[in-house]
Amino acid sequence: MKVTIAAVTDEVTPSGAQMTSMVQAASDPQTSPQLLCKLAMAADWHLRQLVASNPNTPTETLWQLGIDFPEAILNNPIFELLQIEQLDLVATIPQPTLTSLLQCDRVPKSFMEYAVTQQDYSLWLAVAYNPHTPSKLIEHLAQKSRGRDRELIRAVAAHPQTPTHLLAEITDIGAGIAQIVAENAQTPIPVLEQILRKYGSPYDPTFTILVALHPQLNPRLLMQMYLAPSETAAQSLWLAKQLDTSSTQLTQLAATDWPVLLLAIVRHPQTPSDTIDSIWQQLQIDPDVPSPLDRLIYDSFASNPNTAPKLRNELRKLLK
Repeated sequence: MKVTIAAVTDEVTPSGAQMTSMVQAASDPQTSPQLLCKLAMAADWHLRQLVASNPNTPTETLWQLGIDFPEAILNNPIFELLQIEQLDLVATIPQPTLTSLLQCDRVPKSFMEYAVTQQDYSLWLAVAYNPHTPSKLIEHLAQKSRGRDRELIRAVAAHPQTPTHLLAEITDIGAGIAQIVAENAQTPIPVLEQILRKYGSPYDPTFTILVALHPQLNPRLLMQMYLAPSETAAQSLWLAKQLDTSSTQLTQLAATDWPVLLLAIVRHPQTPSDTIDSIWQQLQIDPDVPSPLDRLIYDSFASNPNTAPKLRNELRKLLK
């Protein structure tokens, strides 16, 4: 069956044969630009994605689709040709589409460099949240903010490419930023020590626990920094932080009353849901007397995909 523009626009619910024909047309690089523009307005998500991947789709239509399908645009064979033909291509892309493109792994570094020179906050955030953004651009974004904008600084604090000296500097902005830095897997030991000195408190063990959970702290460092009650506990915590630790080992490690070790087990992607449930009961959180540590505990349970739906519902009620 040949696809006509009328079939795309007039049929509210295309038949199976019509949909098959439309999918073929959306995939075919010989399909006319006019028909591709019509197909781009279809309600079917997969159909529009195919149009975004078609090199014969008009540029303006590509930019419209790029908001929802940025990866398809970047992988479209025509994208590289457009960059060659238009040296200032990035400046012609609509802002909403560029924001989506900047969050993709394959976005050209030149697009990131352009974005940080613009006075556009949404572009800055998109660059800051892309884990592949180079460190010099992350530093440039931090200089633009310097504590005036917490959202941007939070993205910088969590970024794996943030320079060490910058991580040390932004911990002074406040406890909220310091907590994100403490959770950054790339944060070096001296910065973690700095955070403990500044924010560690016997009345609020949040930072002590966060630093102890950091993947770089091995048993020797845990004991040196007084973050584990014994060498055996330090070894157990180190094992609970290793990605290759089995579910059986994690369940065995859960036979402890040390909250730090329990949270490390809860955070591990191999921990079974019944073990997570058991730990939740063991921690005995009192919703009527919330502590500063409760949010860290809730987030640890909520972030594990193995947490059972029933417990997730309970967490949502407690957070309200």
